[in-house]
Amino acid sequence: MGASMSRLAAILVLVFVFGVALFWSIRLQRKPVEFLTEHTEAVDMQPSISPDSKTLAFIRFKELMLLDLSSRQIRKVKPEGLGMIAYPSWSPDGKKLAFSAIHSKPFHKSNLGMHLIVMDLKSHKWECLTPDFDYNIRPSWSPDGKKLVFAKSSKGTVFLCIYDFQSKQLKRINSQWGRSPAWSPDGKTIAFISGRKGNPDVWLMDADGRNLRPIFEDEGTDEDMPCWTPDGKFLIFTRQTSLAKGPEQRDLWVVRVSDKKAFQLTECQKDWWAISPCVSNDSKSVIFALRRSDHSVICRIFVDWNEIKVQKLSW
Repeated sequence: MGASMSRLAAILVLVFVFGVALFWSIRLQRKPVEFLTEHTEAVDMQPSISPDSKTLAFIRFKELMLLDLSSRQIRKVKPEGLGMIAYPSWSPDGKKLAFSAIHSKPFHKSNLGMHLIVMDLKSHKWECLTPDFDYNIRPSWSPDGKKLVFAKSSKGTVFLCIYDFQSKQLKRINSQWGRSPAWSPDGKTIAFISGRKGNPDVWLMDADGRNLRPIFEDEGTDEDMPCWTPDGKFLIFTRQTSLAKGPEQRDLWVVRVSDKKAFQLTECQKDWWAISPCVSNDSKSVIFALRRSDHSVICRIFVDWNEIKVQKLSW
């Protein structure tokens, strides 16, 4: 009996030691920044991760691409009759993509605008939600999949609108300039960029457009492209020195919603931009585009939200 217990204890110790060694081996092999696309001449932008975190939609030379994150295989999706695709956004059930596009057929009555499109990923059939001459960009789904919030550029200004799939009605939800909306995971709040106090800052509003309040402000910098972590505790956004001052770099920053405390997430080299962030469903990684000069790739970094550290980006 004693010998059996000793052997069992020895086996358990070996299993524990092996597990610890494997854990640290993986941690040590993990690079600070992982390149998901490495095409030497491509401009890969605007990543959007699927709800199951298995597939990444992104834009390459204004065309829609899908990246299988396990095999790293990329395939192009070409919806018939559409061009200049931008800002893909997954539906909560993972069956559809919303994005901006123009109608490529010259005879189409509204081919001059940038339209809000919803496409079925299986059939590639699509519906145009905004048949007008405005520019409708950066859609974000409500968590129940019943609505889309997006930015509309019309008559010299930009404001936010919500499209309701049940009523098929479009409603403007803010009276002043605003862009880059992002619906919170609980459906109660919309983050967006507002310039009502000067430079573009990160603001919040209730989902009905009321109760506007800033969550991150800085007169010396411009912010853009907010996105939520799946638990709704953090907002990630891009931050740079004011465009008027000629920004040399753009980095990712994080603000904790509960106390508005901000943390720098990336440190780019001069003339590099970290932009268009999105977060995996398990919150462990942030995916974004890293741009320099006329070249851009899709990258991933891993984040410990209990101990946020600046990650230097190198190419």
